[in-house]
Amino acid sequence: MNALQPWISFSPSKAYSNKSIRAFLESHYVSKSTIYKLESTKKLLINGVFHPFSKFLTVDDIITIDFSEIKPTTIEPVPGKIEIIYEDSDLVILNKPIELLVHTDGNTNDTLTNRLSYHYKKIGYPYPVLPAHRIDMDTSGMVIFGKHPLSQSYLSHLFENQTIIKIYTCLCENPFLENHGVIRTSIGSDRHSNRQIISPNGQKAMTKYQVIEANKDYSKVSVEIKGGRKHQIRVHMASIGHPVIGDSIYGHRTNGRMMLHFSSVEFLHPRTLKPFKMTSKEPF
Repeated sequence: MNALQPWISFSPSKAYSNKSIRAFLESHYVSKSTIYKLESTKKLLINGVFHPFSKFLTVDDIITIDFSEIKPTTIEPVPGKIEIIYEDSDLVILNKPIELLVHTDGNTNDTLTNRLSYHYKKIGYPYPVLPAHRIDMDTSGMVIFGKHPLSQSYLSHLFENQTIIKIYTCLCENPFLENHGVIRTSIGSDRHSNRQIISPNGQKAMTKYQVIEANKDYSKVSVEIKGGRKHQIRVHMASIGHPVIGDSIYGHRTNGRMMLHFSSVEFLHPRTLKPFKMTSKEPF
């Protein structure tokens, strides 16, 4: 199949009226080197015409960008099952199953990212589609991918700077005495193992939890995190006596899956700058 055209089109929202082309790119956290490359190669046009990036935009303008001069990340396409739950011109959201990496660890290329690369190669999509974040191999749920460099830089910045609402659903051991709470203990790496530990010398992290339902065997809990530290939910819930069921590192080994699912995300969409929310039902 012939490759699709590399030009990505945008109609600036009112937020960019009377702001420069450069300001538009910077507001999406595009790197200075990429901005320089786009301007020097004249790969960004306004209404089909190149202008210096100091030009102000209006709401009637059409911005078209060709990122093909930007050195792409190479992703090996690997065939495999994927579940797309949302897609538009700028991003795609997949439901990741357990026991699948988001991207390669150097030992295997059968990852969610490689499978998605195979999907887009089949239709001739011109850009590598890259994840804006990751979730643990044993965690299921949503992974958000940017479909071109502009959305990738924007989405990655949201996750890195925690300007995004991330909610997980999990099953935890033991009944809770309080149906809601906030855990603010810092998390660091254990030098003697692959575990993360509560440490005053670690990185700050905040976990808010709300019990949804409970019985004598387990509690279903909605968890919102700030910080995004490695194994944050697993470490924090175990630290208060409620490890995630099926967590073999911080809880008790079982024959079943770890009961942790990335179930809701909310952020300002890179194209409209309006609130965008997507949910994924937990499979337990």
